Order: sequence, then C-alpha cells, then structure tokens
Amino acid sequence: MGTWIRIFWLVTILLGAWIAESPTCVAQMAPIQGFLRGDINGDQFIDLSDPVLLLEEIFGSGTGLPCEASADINIDGSLQLDDVITLLGFVFTGSPNALPAPFPNCDFDLNPTVLTCMEPPCSLGEVTETRQLTLSTFRESLPYLDQLPQFRHPEIRWETGNSTGVISESVTYSGYGIVPGDNLPGDLSLDTRWGTLSATNIPPGIHEFNLFAKAPNAELVFYKCRLAAFEDSESQIQPAPNLNIPGPHSVSVLETFFEFTHHLPWPPPYPLWGCNASPPLSSQITDLKPLRILIPEGLSGPAPILIFHHGTGFNWDDYDSLLGFLATHGVICVSVGNTVSFEVYTDWYCWGGHDAAAGVLLKTREVVEAMSQDSTSPLFDLIDVHRVFYGGHSRGASAAVTAAELEPNTPGLILLQPTDAKQDSWIGNTTRWQTLPDVPILSITAEQDTDVIYPYAERLLERMVGATTAVCIYGGCHGYSSNSSSLGGGTCTWIPQSPAVDSCPYISRSLQHDLTRKWMLAFLNRYAFDDISMEGLLYGTESQRSQYESVATKRNLSGVFEIDDFDQFPINSQGFEISHTNMILFDSGPCYDWPFPLPQPIPEITNLICILPPQGDSSINMPLGFIFAPMSLGSQKNLKFRIKNHDVHGGLDNIGWHFTATLSLRDSSAQTATLNLMNYLPENGNHPQSISVSPVVPLKYQRFLDVTIPLEDFLNVNPNLNFNSLGMLDWVFTTDGTAPFDIRLGIDDLRIE
Repeated sequence: MGTWIRIFWLVTILLGAWIAESPTCVAQMAPIQGFLRGDINGDQFIDLSDPVLLLEEIFGSGTGLPCEASADINIDGSLQLDDVITLLGFVFTGSPNALPAPFPNCDFDLNPTVLTCMEPPCSLGEVTETRQLTLSTFRESLPYLDQLPQFRHPEIRWETGNSTGVISESVTYSGYGIVPGDNLPGDLSLDTRWGTLSATNIPPGIHEFNLFAKAPNAELVFYKCRLAAFEDSESQIQPAPNLNIPGPHSVSVLETFFEFTHHLPWPPPYPLWGCNASPPLSSQITDLKPLRILIPEGLSGPAPILIFHHGTGFNWDDYDSLLGFLATHGVICVSVGNTVSFEVYTDWYCWGGHDAAAGVLLKTREVVEAMSQDSTSPLFDLIDVHRVFYGGHSRGASAAVTAAELEPNTPGLILLQPTDAKQDSWIGNTTRWQTLPDVPILSITAEQDTDVIYPYAERLLERMVGATTAVCIYGGCHGYSSNSSSLGGGTCTWIPQSPAVDSCPYISRSLQHDLTRKWMLAFLNRYAFDDISMEGLLYGTESQRSQYESVATKRNLSGVFEIDDFDQFPINSQGFEISHTNMILFDSGPCYDWPFPLPQPIPEITNLICILPPQGDSSINMPLGFIFAPMSLGSQKNLKFRIKNHDVHGGLDNIGWHFTATLSLRDSSAQTATLNLMNYLPENGNHPQSISVSPVVPLKYQRFLDVTIPLEDFLNVNPNLNFNSLGMLDWVFTTDGTAPFDIRLGIDDLRIE
C-alpha cells in the first residue's frame, strides 16, 4: 500500500482517538417486552375495563386479546370465569398482593403457560450488555442439561495480610426469558426462574437463538446463544483434513497506528504483590500503538477477525507465519504493538499490566470496527462484529483472557504459551481470575518452555470452564511462536539428564509453526465458521496417540457422567471412597516439575497423584455404585480421563511409561471386562522430527493428555457386562524394577460421556 494511504489512515485514526471514546460497535437490541398481570387492555392500568374485556372474550363477543397471558389471573393456562371473578375482586378491593407476578410492575412471566402475549404492552427496559454464549453440546439419546450464568458480574475480593476488601460485588440475575420472536430448537425448554435449559431431542446442526437475563436493578443482559447438536453416532465428526495447506485467499497488508492513553492510578485500586512503593511520575502516559492488519482478498462478506497481542520482548510484526496463514483462510488478523504494559512499567506502574494490555486490545477492536464502517477504508463492510476473537502470545495471551473478561461479546480465545494473569508477576491475591471466561478456549503450550514454566499451563487448564482444548507441543519452546526472535528458547543441546532435559528445544521452529497453525485453524473453523467436524480434532481421539503433541480437553458435552475430579479426595463424585493397594503415594493435589513461582498461595491442581512401587502390582479401586444403587450409563459412549507422568525437580525425568496397566469395569452381577490400558496410550518412543545433537529424543509424556476408551471395547471383551448396573472401576499397574526413578502418575477428570 502506498505511503500516502498509510499517512491518511494514521491521521484518520489519530483524529478518531482524539474524539471521545466510543463504545464497541454492536447492534442495538430492541427493548425486551413484558406485561402486567391483570392489565388486559394494555393501558398500563388495572381497572373495570380489564375484566369487562375478558368477559367479552370468554363469551365470544371479543376480537382476541393482544396479551392472553396478562388475563390468566390464576396462572392455570386457561381463560375462565374464575379469572374474571378474581380480577373483579382486586379492582374493588385494591389488595396489593392479590395478583401473581408479573405484578405490581411490568415484568416477564417466570411461570409461563401455553398462553401467548403477541403484543406485549410494556417494556422491561433496554439491553445494557450483549454476551456471546456457547452452550453445551447436545448428543442424540443423551439427556440435555445446561445452566445459564447466574451473575452479571462475579464478586471480586482481595486480601493482603489481615486486610480484605471487595472490588466488585456480584449482580445476581432474578429471571430469564426468550427474546420475543425467537424459538428454541427441538424440545429445548428454559426454566425462566433459574436459567436451566433442558431437552431430550434437538435436531443435528448449529442452532442460534437469543435469551436474556434480568438483574434486580432492571439491568437486562442479552445472550446470543449457540448450540451444537449431533446425531447419536456423531457421524458429522469426520477426521480433520490437512489443516496445514494455505487457504484460497491472497493477503494484503495494512499498517497503521492509533493513540492510546495508559492511566496510572495511585494508589492502585487494590493491593498488589511486589509493587514499587513510589507513585508514578505522572497520572497517565500516551503512546502510539502500531497495527499490522492482514486482510484476505476477495472476501464475499463480513469475516471473522482475530486481534492478537505479542508477548514481552516480542514484536507486533513478528507473527506473520501464523497470522498470515489464517488470513489465507478468510480470517482478518490484526497484530497490535504494545510494549508499555509489560516492558517498563515495573519501575513506576504498579497497576494493571494485563488490564492495560487488555485495554489496548479492546481499543484495537474499536479502531478496526470504525474502519469497517468507513466507505473509504480497505476494511469497509468486511468485519463481522459478532466474530471478534482475541489471542496472544505469552503475557499477550493473558491480556487476551482479560480482554474477554472485560468485553463480553467474545466468541473465543487463542492463547499461545499463556502466562497466568492471576499469579503472574505484579498481580495481587484476588479472586478475579479464579475462573476464566466461559468461552471456548484454545491453549497451546510448549514442552520445553523456560519462560512460562509449566504449572502456569496446568493451573489455567484447571480453571477453564468453557469448551477447552489444551495442546502441548513436544520439544517446542516459548520463542518459537514468533518468526525470528530467539527470546524464550533455550540454547542448550538436549541430553537425557536434568535439568537440561527440561529446557532445551529439540524441534525446529517451522515444525512448531506447522503444529500451531493446524490447531489455530481448526479452532477458528469450528467457532468462527461453524464447522462442527472440527470437534473430532479439538475434543476427539485423533491426537490420543500422537508423538507430536499431547492434548487435554474439556468438551462441553451435555450428559457427561463425572466419576471423579479429585476435588473431594478420597470421596469421589458418586459419594464413595476410592482406595488403593501397594501405592507408595496416593493423594490429591498439585505436583509440579518446577519450583513454585511466587507469589503464594498458588491455585491448586487437584489431580490424583500416585507413586507406583519399584516392582510388583498396585491398584486403584473406584466404586461407581453398590448392588442396591448401581450406576446407570444410558447412552454414553466413552470412558475418558487425563493422565501424565510427574517428575521431580532436580531429578531425571520420567521418560515414557515404565509400567503396564489394565482397566476393569465390574457390574452388580460380578460380570467383569478388562482392557489393556497401554493400547490407549501413546507408545514409548522417540520424537519423529527431533533436531538435536543426540540421535534420538525419547518422549516423556509429562503433560496431561486425554485418554478415550470406547465403552464398546469393554462389551467386545464381555458382552454380558451390564452398563446399567456398574459397581466398580479397577486399575492395576505392574512395574518390573527397571525404572531408574520414581514412577509418578497424575490422573484427573475421570468421566463417562
């Protein structure tokens, strides 16, 4: 693009920044309508004209009621003479508690019947916030159950020493409703009081509908809901195609800038750890933020956009290998430069590294959405404001998490080697990041990462509540996400002894880029382009035995039967005590392979930790039910859990699986089916594309990976096994005495789905 065009855009953006801050461009929603019980003629008053109108309707002389629900005085779902009598009593006595809600103010019906309200007479108010919500996935033959958010803002507390406080108080919803004109798919129903969604039959495909929630202060929150439904066989989930091939679009590059002001409040809004005791030299600092916008050419309409923040020490224009590839597939990618938030602020800027960086991402969104409304802009009419994703690398990834927390209209996050904004440097002990935003998340980490040491990644996985795919690239390092920077990567040669085994990258930058591009494209295909076949890669078994990456997932599938997440150890989720035989260690908690990073306390990882004996058999016994209360599976398909090797800092790593193991299901009639667990784990071996002076690099399997065992495999062993009366799940491990180290295992999130 010519220099004069860049100058034009610089001037345009700067002028826009000097004008008052404008909100993110989101379509204004129409007011949510309601009614007042007893106000049958819709004049906002209850008087004698209302029961008279109802009498005319009942005895056939009326022409139809604009809002039948308002005339159902006794809320029995029909209009009868007793409704008239009750309403007449209210008109002549004026008792303030004579009518059921919605009364005495305009509201929506928390106990709806079959009666309609085609012309609601009053408005509940304007929608104050729009949120995107990816609901749990429905699978045919499994009961569907999901829960809408209970709060507009979760309560945020802080503590330091003996002092505590509240940053933000939660706003609890008082009810839920369906936006007028929308219909729920299949037999999906909404409990308008508690926000529970339930169904038994939803047609396959992607369903979109709009719900709203009401807070006691009359705030209305609009939820743009998306629900994926699959057939019983999940036949729509096909093996993913080659996701490393560039797409059909050529890509043009637009570079521009905008002005951003960092506010430096003093004292900070709440106490933070490790702060400089001196106030900043000024109350704010203004900086120019460069933008590199990669635009797919030949777009036929509004496209999704990924707004990306680099990490500390990395450059805003250093991610073309990843972002440029996505742009060829029709995704507008914007990389923003922001060194102020993380580079120099420690001397004078105690508040808001991640918050400030998130603010830059949100401002970037405003800038590019404004450009999309300008007919002279290359982005004119090309951005879909409901498909704006945030992403980043390192601390930039944590800024993306915070941006999604601050900007509710976010459909998903892509995090590359993310830090943990809750416990990363200069973040205080608050509850703010205890639960991450309830949006789909892709988190890609690196096995040999010496910057984002691995407890960060596992703590994040523990706190992700939406649909999550956590990928760890074997042999990858922190700096390989960028194009040319060597920051964040070790310079040593991999050898099988500690500590070098944990810090030396042993694959090429190009291989790490290939693997990263594959997962980023699969995620965007699923959540930006609604390609539900990507769930086979994101949440299925395609990578279960991979020698390139470990994959741990939380697919938001309805109908999941949780056996144990080890949060209440030794009692499992079914209320029974799990036990062991011959284990050296059998406990729940975190087990990290690096020293604990400050500050304390660290959010725990409550996986089951086992140390096997050097030689012989050991077992885990997990009751699922007793003969009088057996567990019934219904139509669930798979037994799933996560497993990893644990190591000890300063000692030689566990390399491979130094045991053999079986899994057995037993029903209440003592029918048993036993499988070889090793058939479902990746084989011991060497990385197929390691780059090292050493001729081979053995795989360690020290990051959580998903194991999926089809229940059908148990039936193939014993057709008489009854899934409707299961009583016990038994694990048996056998070691032969050849391991040169403790054999430590982590097991987590055992479920049947």
